[in-house]
Amino acid sequence: MKKFDKENAEKAIEILLTSMGVDFDNDPNFKETPKRVAKAYMELNRGLYEEVPIIKVFPTSYKGIVFFKSIKAVGLCPHHLLPIEMDISFAYIPKENALGLSKVSRIIKHLCSRPVLQEDLTKDIVEYFGKLLSPLGIAVVVRGIHGCMKFRGIKEATTVKTSEMNGAFRENVETREEFFNLIKENAVFTD
Repeated sequence: MKKFDKENAEKAIEILLTSMGVDFDNDPNFKETPKRVAKAYMELNRGLYEEVPIIKVFPTSYKGIVFFKSIKAVGLCPHHLLPIEMDISFAYIPKENALGLSKVSRIIKHLCSRPVLQEDLTKDIVEYFGKLLSPLGIAVVVRGIHGCMKFRGIKEATTVKTSEMNGAFRENVETREEFFNLIKENAVFTD
């Protein structure tokens, strides 16, 4: 596993600020910026430096869809190192094993926390859960708003959608439709 070099990151930010004409030594607003930016990039990229959380699987005889709507995550565009805000829908059909429900979001957020193409991330999520659970099928839709499109270049906050599926979601039209219908559903819980 890689290790984050905070000292070098801080020096790099100092060079960037100097290149931008910022006198970070004498402007109190920038005095701690190299440390703050290095810390922020370490946090945003923890998927490069921390192992995926240890996850227990539990035996189950359930064969229906386990569905998660709107998992919020942040990653970085590998081309510009700008944030990607993501909203992820995920489903799997257990074969023999299930995960604790909070673990799905935890794993997905971990896989997102690194510079990665959205297309590759979508595939990585399916592959990771496939190895972990060997389920009957997995489906994922990632919706991303890319900082590199929103704040520079085209300056457009278009949502980019990618999807990947395997097993029952790929092979069975009804199962795939059920997944997409779950995404569209706007159920709200009230007390």
